[in-house]
Amino acid sequence: MDPHRYISEKPYPLYIGGEFVSAVSEKTFSLVNPATGEAFASAALGGRADMERAMTAAREAFDSGPWAAMTGRDRSSLLLKTTDILEKRAEEFACAETLDCGKIYQSVLHFELPNSLDGIRYHAAKARCLEGKTVPLGSGKDCFNYVTWHPRGVVGEILPWNGPLMMGCQKISAILAAGNTVIVKPASWASLSMLKMAEVFHQAGFPPGVVNVVTGSGQETGSALMESPLVDMVSLTGGTETGKKLLAGSVKTVKDLALELGGKSPNIVFHDADMEKAVPWAARAFTLNSGQVCVSGTRLLLHREIYDVFLEKLKIYCETSFRPGDGFHPEVNYSSLISREHAESVWRHIEAGKKEGARLVCGGEPYADPALAKGSFVPPTIFADVSPDMSIYREEIFGPVLCVTPFNSEEEALTLANGTAYGLAGGVFTSHIGRAHRVAGRLKAGQVYINSYFSRGMVESPGTGWKESGIGGAGIYKYMLPKTVFTDLS
Repeated sequence: MDPHRYISEKPYPLYIGGEFVSAVSEKTFSLVNPATGEAFASAALGGRADMERAMTAAREAFDSGPWAAMTGRDRSSLLLKTTDILEKRAEEFACAETLDCGKIYQSVLHFELPNSLDGIRYHAAKARCLEGKTVPLGSGKDCFNYVTWHPRGVVGEILPWNGPLMMGCQKISAILAAGNTVIVKPASWASLSMLKMAEVFHQAGFPPGVVNVVTGSGQETGSALMESPLVDMVSLTGGTETGKKLLAGSVKTVKDLALELGGKSPNIVFHDADMEKAVPWAARAFTLNSGQVCVSGTRLLLHREIYDVFLEKLKIYCETSFRPGDGFHPEVNYSSLISREHAESVWRHIEAGKKEGARLVCGGEPYADPALAKGSFVPPTIFADVSPDMSIYREEIFGPVLCVTPFNSEEEALTLANGTAYGLAGGVFTSHIGRAHRVAGRLKAGQVYINSYFSRGMVESPGTGWKESGIGGAGIYKYMLPKTVFTDLS
């Protein structure tokens, strides 16, 4: 298979108002495969003028286009057409995502793409059953009260670079199922899948302006979304610092925001845990997608009774289980980081851990293979004896770096687990069912995994970030507004 046969030789255009267009500036940028360091395509580089065009198109489509008159059944039908088209192009999209993000091809084809399709199908079904409720007031003889849900209007969706296809499909389908129009701002490091998805939405027959895709820097295009009164809501999945900037930018318009932000999630392993099960999960918790997952279990809290034995088993697992390289190679199971720039950031954190006195257990040095040196690879790196005052304990690294800390009691484990500014996720490994749910209940996090790691229901049961890990809820209803109506029956 030649993945490049799916790649256009011409720059990928923007999608605005139902048309594929060049950027007003005529500028383009290169798409680089982070696994090889080689540019493989180019795309239009959007700017403020392009975003203005998209916001106008989305506003008109919501206010006066045919979209507003469509029923939930109509929206559902269009979304199902989208899945039919995407499924037929599955290999193409898996190749594009692998090239653009340095991912593992088989993982995209058999996990991320099916979850992309599932997200769209799920929201196609939700579009037909967005029910309100009635509220009993007194005897009910004098007043009838009911609550209905309505689209927010024009939504600007700023996507992350760690899972652009899967998260893009899940979020955009929710926005559309709710009846909104959308302007998609893909990440600069990972724009290709959304530029290609514009072709899918276009072919499915969405009215002009309902879906728009504009690339560009967050500082320019993202700021335009925040500042414009044409946009009713901005949703971001990204870093906490970016989220804080959007919060500051929302002051003028008091714009609705939904922010899914960073994490420094604890993974707690008690002395009575099934070690043979817990070790592989602890490894996967911080190495999936090379640690570029917001809910990654990057702080491993180990009961002191099993500390040394568990660490040795984990070290062996990490040193023998992963093969880095080009994601199209059938034996490769460990991916590149998204870019050289991001890899350099991860390396700075690793050096900080060494200087702060953490004990390096494995990894921590670049791969010697010249082929890997061309890409943006960082080996699984484990630091032991990490204390809460160290920066690597507190700061999100967003790479395959694990910080291991011992504890003696359940209370100490909870104090350590909750001792950062983040509250996204957490894991608990124990054979004691009471302890498992007791600790899960006291973890300050929006989602918790017991005796496993990672969500089993991303669209059915989405997690919400606590503390500095997010605001604005999750799922389809974050893209909607409730209205309560009171009718005098007297």
